Amino acid sequence: MAAERYRIKDPTIAMSHDDGRGVAYTVSVGAVVEVQDGPFHGDKLVEVTWNGKIVMMFTQDLRFRAERIE
Repeated sequence: MAAERYRIKDPTIAMSHDDGRGVAYTVSVGAVVEVQDGPFHGDKLVEVTWNGKIVMMFTQDLRFRAERIE
């Protein structure tokens, strides 16, 4: 299955574990993220690639603050 790509429409939070500690990032408007876990269902965290880094984002943020691109 090909990864799904989304363009961020509103600033959105992404989380990661960097150097053994939790870090929150703000993903800017216009950024493109690629969902690694395939299609998402429900309200959970999914792994995405953003700026060459694997981070976690909430599915509800992707639904409401991003648009799917082909």
